Amino acid sequence: MGTRVDHAELVVSPGEFFRISETERIRSSIGLRLSDHSYLPKAEDPRADWVASVAVPAFKTLARMGVLAPRFCTIGTGAGLDALAAVEILQARTVGFTDLHEDVLAYARDNIRGNLLNEDVELVGGAGDLLAPLAGRLSQIDVIYENLPNIPMTGTEDLADGQTSSTFITERSEEIPGFTEKNLITLHYLALQQAHPLLRVGGRMLSSIGARIPLSEILALSGAAGYNGSILTYTWKVQSEPTEVVGGYARWEREGLGPFHFYPVNVLHDAFEGLSPATAGAQALKLEEELAPFEISALDALALVKRGERVGHTVAILDSVKIPDSAL
Repeated sequence: MGTRVDHAELVVSPGEFFRISETERIRSSIGLRLSDHSYLPKAEDPRADWVASVAVPAFKTLARMGVLAPRFCTIGTGAGLDALAAVEILQARTVGFTDLHEDVLAYARDNIRGNLLNEDVELVGGAGDLLAPLAGRLSQIDVIYENLPNIPMTGTEDLADGQTSSTFITERSEEIPGFTEKNLITLHYLALQQAHPLLRVGGRMLSSIGARIPLSEILALSGAAGYNGSILTYTWKVQSEPTEVVGGYARWEREGLGPFHFYPVNVLHDAFEGLSPATAGAQALKLEEELAPFEISALDALALVKRGERVGHTVAILDSVKIPDSAL
């Protein structure tokens, strides 16, 4: 596979992980250093990895549309692979990046800088909540990308423990629309709010959202936050960390939220066979309808996971475009 994991080090081949035959701006072999808090890239199983299976196809779709991002930002970058993908695919020259943990941010900065082929990329990083660390430091951004955690903690988890912050969120004090709380998409809404003053008019936020809820609820995020929204790409991934993640959704399903939708992996494979993420994005609502008979709840999915079976879920990239204030 061209990958090696050695404790806190990882080597990734862009040709296999990003499906890029030849790189121009990043190294042909990406070396990463990771802290205990860093989200571990699924280098041996790209279908389970968010950057490889979701972010990269979305960036490629934008590039084919003629949309590049000289000024790019990523929220919760983790290892920094999403930033490197943006440098290569979207021709980013100024890269903003945030993460909740100082150590993750430091490693991400080193990973991004160390895997560039030249020094013409400006890095602007900050540790903290969502986009708050970059307020007043970046403006007129072309594209902001986020793949944020969804599951509220129940009191038994510690956000500072290992990779917990990659899946769980703490209680928020902001005013949140009811539909975002019910569907566990609170951070996506808050990120859209914080992004608005940082984006140029016509700039966009790409929200990578595990579509364990109806697409109509995901699309409603854009309008609620004052954007024009559409589904850019639609794909699927194997559920990573299934015991923790599916278990987290199952706990909140018992509390009356959701329901949350999972599927057998073979069903997803067959439904998306032969469809590019962009083509599937254009047909997302139709595909969702065709998948409906095969939905399984989080509780049922957890039972499958406990039996050693793999489950997956669909993933939508919500493309929220900033419109002029006069159009609101």
